[in-house]
Amino acid sequence: MYIGIGAALFTYEGYYLLHQTPKLDVLLLLSGAATMFVYLLIRVAAVSRIKEYAPEKRWDFFTRNLFLMQVLTVITFLITVVTYLMLPRSIQVLLFFPGIISLLYGIPIRFGKTNFRLRDIGVTKIFMIAFVWAFIGSFLPATNSELPIVSGDVILLFFAHYLFIFGITLPFDIKDLTIDAQHQVKTIPAIIGIQKSYNLSFLSLLLSTLLYVVMQQLTTSAQDFSLPLCITTLLSSWSIYLSRKKADNYLYFGLIDGMLIIQSLLVIVFALN
Repeated sequence: MYIGIGAALFTYEGYYLLHQTPKLDVLLLLSGAATMFVYLLIRVAAVSRIKEYAPEKRWDFFTRNLFLMQVLTVITFLITVVTYLMLPRSIQVLLFFPGIISLLYGIPIRFGKTNFRLRDIGVTKIFMIAFVWAFIGSFLPATNSELPIVSGDVILLFFAHYLFIFGITLPFDIKDLTIDAQHQVKTIPAIIGIQKSYNLSFLSLLLSTLLYVVMQQLTTSAQDFSLPLCITTLLSSWSIYLSRKKADNYLYFGLIDGMLIIQSLLVIVFALN
């Protein structure tokens, strides 16, 4: 639910950053419900793997409440389908590609005697995550505002979002080194090392901020959101720095994941003042 709220807010934030009138419509409900559905489905489909993981509170909670998780998966699936069918055809078509990536990312497909998931292509998984999130935060609000998705503002926003998501996601790959090694998945930290991965995360956040600021400065006639975006970068960097000292689940799933929500709320509050 937490990450689903983040997806809805991230989509909503896109209207402000593109200097369009925000729309509280079915698209936001789809963003939240579809994200929650995909996250649940991935875990329900991988329940046999989860049972092999080292004891951990969140996995213990998940397996003890598996039936509830299955029910929530069905409910969010139905909401996703209904809201998708209510959208304009242009957005339905646009959602096809990221939707397929999201499903195949964690759902195993059987090839002969082996199961294959997109996330098992090691180093590419973080790029797929960044692509999907950047997509919903830029192309969706642009299309819903009838902006051409190949315009300069939209492209800049996409890459700024891409680098932002990449930066806050890389620490999760560092955290999951043991699990990924168990399944022979080679991620960026496994290839370049932990310290260089942290450096890459900070660099990615810095570059995302530069793109955000450039985009805002190019639109001189509209409100400038550079300040809340820069604040988010500082908070994100601080959160990632804390993760180097303490591998706490609440830090990762509460604070670092929460940067999606914090950035969106800062932009919205700044716009309303």
